[in-house]
Amino acid sequence: MSEYELPLVFFTLFCQWAVGTIVAITALILVQPVWLSDEKRLNVLRKLALGIVAINMLGSLLSLLHLGSPTGAYRAILGLAHSWLSREVIAFFLLNAVVVSWAAMVFRFNRSPRLIRRVSLLASGTGVAAILVSAQVYYQMASHPLWRSPLTHLSFIATALLLGFATLGLRISVFNAAQNDRERRLPSVLPAGILLGVMMMLVVILGYSTGFNQQGKMLASAVTLFGSGLMGWLIFGALIIGSGLATYLYQRPVLNVGVAGALMLTLLCACVGGRMLFYAGVMSQYPWF
Repeated sequence: MSEYELPLVFFTLFCQWAVGTIVAITALILVQPVWLSDEKRLNVLRKLALGIVAINMLGSLLSLLHLGSPTGAYRAILGLAHSWLSREVIAFFLLNAVVVSWAAMVFRFNRSPRLIRRVSLLASGTGVAAILVSAQVYYQMASHPLWRSPLTHLSFIATALLLGFATLGLRISVFNAAQNDRERRLPSVLPAGILLGVMMMLVVILGYSTGFNQQGKMLASAVTLFGSGLMGWLIFGALIIGSGLATYLYQRPVLNVGVAGALMLTLLCACVGGRMLFYAGVMSQYPWF
């Protein structure tokens, strides 16, 4: 087993990214219903919906690479009554079905804004529930204090919010630039969502730093986390860039494709680094279980 567990890094990260973007779209259409009635704006959401389906499915497929025998993946559901891992499998199977249905309705029922809003709320709730079930898989491991903490749940939700709201905010900023609309402002809920993700991630990092005041495995985990260059990259790429992006989008949400793409890639790579640390903080120690 690798200390970074890359299949799980990308599984959790991509699925959380997809869920966070659905939550951001749901917030947008609740505060600005015009995004469901204006054809150009609706097309932006349609294209994002396709991307969300692809990202969520890709993340789910990558999780199979963690298994020694991917063809035996069906056995994971056999412990549904007592295993959080089995519940995670079911949760993400349902999430994929809900996300595909949600995307189909964005395309098919574009003349029924109320239905789209309701389905978006359902998809958002299903996604958040799946993230929390996934976090519980790690929280249940009492022998690993780094994971046996509410910071695990907070970290997963923070990643979803940061990537999801940043994705939507950047996409709208590119749309504004293409429409030569330099006066339009983003609804404040989008920059606020980015900042909320940043603040939650900051709380997680500060929580991990308390490990230096402890002993045993938690101290070893803290040394691993803060002794890695990935922590500096997480702080710069996620916290600093994320805060700067939220501030900029609040003031003047217009960016060209190149700049928006570079910012999104920076945030994504920083979150990948942070998730690698999440696994390395435990998997770098031996024995693992």
